[in-house]
Amino acid sequence: MILSQADFDRLLDFTKQAHPEECCGLIVGDGETVERLMPSANISTGDKTKSFELDPKVRFELIRESGERSLMGFYHSHPNGNPFPSKTDRSMVYEPELLWVITTCKEIKAFRFNETNQDFEEIPIRVKL
Repeated sequence: MILSQADFDRLLDFTKQAHPEECCGLIVGDGETVERLMPSANISTGDKTKSFELDPKVRFELIRESGERSLMGFYHSHPNGNPFPSKTDRSMVYEPELLWVITTCKEIKAFRFNETNQDFEEIPIRVKL
């Protein structure tokens, strides 16, 4: 995944601003390159410090703008944890072809879900200036 320095910094900012709750949003791009981030309100009805749910309005906005073909994946934060998929994250994989980016206040990691292994695999993030 290729991410601009500005978007890398924005992800960390989103995490810090939402703390102690989880932030979330869509990752839009072409191939491996992130073109933009679409922040979403965390509309989870559970404990927002440990769960997230994207507002469907954000996804509908993307569909209206460009169709879903530009959707690369999702991001969310683990504000008090580590940047690796949790048990809850594993239970929420409905579109295994999409990327999962997980942030903390200091780190960002990206993952793809491997359907054969039924687990996430980390993928490299390249930050471009």
